[in-house]
This record gives sequence, C-alpha cells and structure tokens, in this order.
Amino acid sequence: MSDTLRRLYNKIDILFDRRAISQEDRFSRILENVNQPRTASLAFKSILPVARKIDRKARLKSILSQQGIDGNGTSSYWEYFFDLPTRRAQLLCEWSLPRNQLTDEYGAAVIEYLIKPFPPADSPIRQMVREGKLLHRQMIGLWQQERRRRPDLPFKFRGTDVALADFSQHGLDVSQIGFSLRTGQSPQGSHCWIAQTRKTTYYTAFE
Repeated sequence: MSDTLRRLYNKIDILFDRRAISQEDRFSRILENVNQPRTASLAFKSILPVARKIDRKARLKSILSQQGIDGNGTSSYWEYFFDLPTRRAQLLCEWSLPRNQLTDEYGAAVIEYLIKPFPPADSPIRQMVREGKLLHRQMIGLWQQERRRRPDLPFKFRGTDVALADFSQHGLDVSQIGFSLRTGQSPQGSHCWIAQTRKTTYYTAFE
C-alpha cells in the first residue's frame, strides 16, 4: 500500500475517531473538608468519579504510595493510574496533603489530574500516521497491546489499614522501616499489595 493511500485511509479513520484524546491535559481539584491522611480506598472515592466522568469505562491499573503508610494504614500522598479505553489515553491522579512548615499541620487535600494520550502527541508513531507510513488503525492496535500489558484492577479492594495488619504479622514495622507501597502481582499471579523495603518485599491480598 502506498503512503498516499494510507494517508487517505487515515483521514477517514481519524474523522470517525472523535472520542480519542490527542493532547495532554492537566487540571486540579481541592477537597476543602479533607485535611487528614487517608487509606487508599478512602482517597480513591474522591478519584473515581472524575475518572469515570472523563471515560465511563475507565480502568484502574495501579496504586502507589512512595512513602508507604503510617500506623493507621493511611498516607498523605497517593497515586492512581488509569487506562481510559474509549478515549485512548492514560490518567494519573495524585492525591496529596500539603503541609504547612510553620504549623506542621496539613492543608486541604489536592488532587492533580494528568491526562496523557497514547501515544504522546509528539510521538514518532503519530508522525508516521500523518505521513502515511503507518495506518491509523495500526496505531489503535498498539493501544490495545498497551491495554493488555497490565491487568485491570477491581474498584473494590481491601483497605490499606487491613493490609497493614497482614504486613505487621509478616514482620514489617512501619514505625521503624522506610518502604513504598504499591499494587502488583504476587508470586502466585494474583492481585496484591506489595510493601517494598530496601531488603525485603512483603505481599498481601488486594481483594
């Protein structure tokens, strides 16, 4: 197939591909009445409605707290990653509590949203589509491959306060050891929470 013919096919496909997001977008939201650390599931309740508003078929891919959780199973900073299947984009939501250095108190929670098209707007792949080197439908096929790269996570999951009890039984002392907390797969292949210290990895069920 010639580049000219591919460009023609691409123009037609792009014309009917109106739901796809093609440019990066950022916005934020302040939660005036929230000023305390939250468990992952409680913070998620503020995140999910916006993700579904952008794409009602939004799929959760991972959750991360670089600073782990405290003795209550809560954190002041969470990251949530979504696929937006019908918008052909990915969404990063950062839930955080700004801290006043003078009073050592938390301010109102802030959620930062970053929508990133797949592939990025300046990607060589998009340039190839524009030049007729690649079919638009092939680019969509690459998105389907990306979607399968990581499994979807359920929206209902065990709270990090419950997961904390399991980690403690396994020997993790959150008051003494620095660690990160993320979702992933256990050695058996099931969804799980993963606490990672410098030397040890701890697993407990996600659902």
